[in-house]
Amino acid sequence: MASSNTRRFTFLRGSGFLVDLIGAWDLLADASSPWPAQKGFVIFKETQITAVIERHATMRRGIEGSYAVQGNRLTLTELAIDTAPDQGALRTGVFTIAGDLLTITWDATPPQTDTFRRRAPVNDGAVLPPTAIYASDTPDRQASGQRLPNTL
Repeated sequence: MASSNTRRFTFLRGSGFLVDLIGAWDLLADASSPWPAQKGFVIFKETQITAVIERHATMRRGIEGSYAVQGNRLTLTELAIDTAPDQGALRTGVFTIAGDLLTITWDATPPQTDTFRRRAPVNDGAVLPPTAIYASDTPDRQASGQRLPNTL
C-alpha cells in the first residue's frame, strides 16, 4: 500500500545538457583578429562534438569527441580525433549564447575567442537530443486514485 506522501519523479534524458547549444554553428570571420579570413563550424549533438576551425591555409584543427556542460563551461571529455595535437590541448572553454550567436573562449595560451552563428533554427534541421523518460521506483499516486499536485 502506498503512503499518502509517496511522490513520483520523472526525469528527461538530456535535461543535463543545454538544449540551446545543440545544433550546427558556423565560425564567423573576424577582421579584428589575427586571422580575418578564418572559417569553420562546430556541431553539438547530445554528448558528441564535431568541429573544424581553419585559421589560415596551414593552421587547421579538427576534433571529434565527447563533451560535457557545467554552468557555462564546456569540457571536452574524450577526443576520438584531434588533427593538430601539436598545437596544444584543446580541452575546455567558457561559452555564452546570445540569440543565434555562440561565443567560446578556449582555455589556451594565449586564450582564443571564437564566435559562431547558428546555421539553422532549432526547428529547422538542428539535431535535438532524443528524449527518454525515466521514472522512479516509487509507486504512482495517480495509479491509486490520488492526484499529483500541479506544482513542484
